[in-house]
Amino acid sequence: MKKKVVLLLLIIGCSLFFVNKIFFNKGDTLVNKNSSCISCHVDMQGFSSAHSPDKISCASCHLGDNSSEVKEIAHKKMVLVPGNLSNASQTCAKCHAGIDLRVKNSMMNTVSGIISVDKYIFNENDNLDSLFSIHHLENKTLSESHLRNKCASCHIGNEKLHPEPISELSRGGGCTACHLNYDENSKKSHDKYLASGKKELPKFHPSLSLNITDNHCFGCHSRSGRISTNYEGWHETLLKPKEVVDFSKFRILQDKRVFEKKESDVHHTLGLSCIDCHDSYDAMGDGRKYAHQEQAVNVKCKDCHFSGEGKKVPFNQLNPDEKRIVLLKKMDTSLSFLYSKFSQKNVINVVSSKDKWVMVAKNSGKEFRLSKPSKNCEREAHKNLTCSSCHTSWAPQCISCHTSLDKEEEGFDLLEKDWVKGKWMEKGSDYLAEFPTLGVIEKDGKRTIKIFSPGMIMHLEKTNSTTNFHRLFAPVSAHTISAKGKKCIDCHTNPVALGYGRGKLAYSEKGVWSFKPKYELEKDKLPKDAWIPFLKENKNAKATRKNARTFTLKEQQKILRVGACLTCHKDESKVAKRILIDFDKALERMNKSCILTKF
Repeated sequence: MKKKVVLLLLIIGCSLFFVNKIFFNKGDTLVNKNSSCISCHVDMQGFSSAHSPDKISCASCHLGDNSSEVKEIAHKKMVLVPGNLSNASQTCAKCHAGIDLRVKNSMMNTVSGIISVDKYIFNENDNLDSLFSIHHLENKTLSESHLRNKCASCHIGNEKLHPEPISELSRGGGCTACHLNYDENSKKSHDKYLASGKKELPKFHPSLSLNITDNHCFGCHSRSGRISTNYEGWHETLLKPKEVVDFSKFRILQDKRVFEKKESDVHHTLGLSCIDCHDSYDAMGDGRKYAHQEQAVNVKCKDCHFSGEGKKVPFNQLNPDEKRIVLLKKMDTSLSFLYSKFSQKNVINVVSSKDKWVMVAKNSGKEFRLSKPSKNCEREAHKNLTCSSCHTSWAPQCISCHTSLDKEEEGFDLLEKDWVKGKWMEKGSDYLAEFPTLGVIEKDGKRTIKIFSPGMIMHLEKTNSTTNFHRLFAPVSAHTISAKGKKCIDCHTNPVALGYGRGKLAYSEKGVWSFKPKYELEKDKLPKDAWIPFLKENKNAKATRKNARTFTLKEQQKILRVGACLTCHKDESKVAKRILIDFDKALERMNKSCILTKF
């Protein structure tokens, strides 16, 4: 009998413990939608299924005390904007373990490359691969004040102080920068809340989901390299809004910059979003710190555009994060997923369907059959070229900038979010949208040709008496991909592609190349849009990467030697095809009427 009583008491005790754990626990996740929060925020709607109050408590994200109906107590230590990196470890990371550390170390949070290049320009750091973090940036040097005044708002750790919908001006916000979505109901509810002087409580909560639109990226990525605007086919101009007449060809952003319509990226034209190529490790990082963007980005064109069969991976062999995303996206788990040998990762939105590989757009669910690279892409002559070298249609370029500090003017410190004395002034000219310059990246004994843009052709006025001139080119990913690649002649006889700048590059009947630049010479005796002198070695040519360089004299001569042939023999001719296979053998079959280039 005593044993039965003890057993009964044990069962009752355990039951009370779990009831208390589920309904009255003040610390851990509360699986009860009838918390004290709901008693005031009644009839709140709009939640995504995984973040609704019947799954998790309001306090799981917003903290505070959800056991008290006294407003002051319930709101004590409450977080108004969960997901900021200052609170992500206590909010988002409670369920999504490790995400906070990945994001904190990511390039989108540290912006290490921008800082190292800026300090290099100001002669404050001679190592372009130094690791920096915007959050540790002091205000003791000229470059630090420049960064804090001009650049420091675009990082994922920028604190979002108030809940608000994503816009073209959105910066930072941690996890919510990408995952927060306001639909029409939540926008209207938010507007009413503001109009009432924050007295009428919102009825609709924005959702937290994997629906990451291009608008989420736009706020930061319409600055610097302008990849968001490039992708949509917009190029920045020097026009003022009042000067715009034809709005079908121009666009005025919320920050009043005026953009002109250009060719958009083929992937954008088809309807693909940024996240269809860039996965969570590209955006949120893999936990390691990197010096430059291209080191952190793992996606490659060949992940989707490959020859051969492609390796299939069943759902049960995906890692836990990948499985979770596939299930949340409600994808067919009976299909096989693609493993890319190029990026060495699973591409979970590319599936094998009816004996063909199909990309499934992550937001729309629309399917796109993958296209294979053309034969020309795989020729021996093109083995060192990146895909973007031929398929980039244009890149934004600024070839003249004057940067100076006005010590008397009032500037804004983007880290402190306060006005300070001293404002950096930047005056640019010649905003161009054309095919970029080609250059070389050397890594692990391999020579790769990439596209470059004039990252900093500028006059930097440090003091009233000291002005330094800088000419650096930067490797870029313009996000203006065209389905049709460039013709051979587009590079082999293009002075901009070779690094000489704009002008007239001509081949004479005597077998001699000549070049007449369009722009005047700068202090370093080069045209202001050039990277190297015409048919000369320039060991002083600088880039924003220590393993980047211009074409050597020998390489220039080889490029122009091919270009000479292409002035007569068109791209699709037999001679041009022989050149692609083996240039030296093609020369052996040279006709007597051909004029061989003389150097």
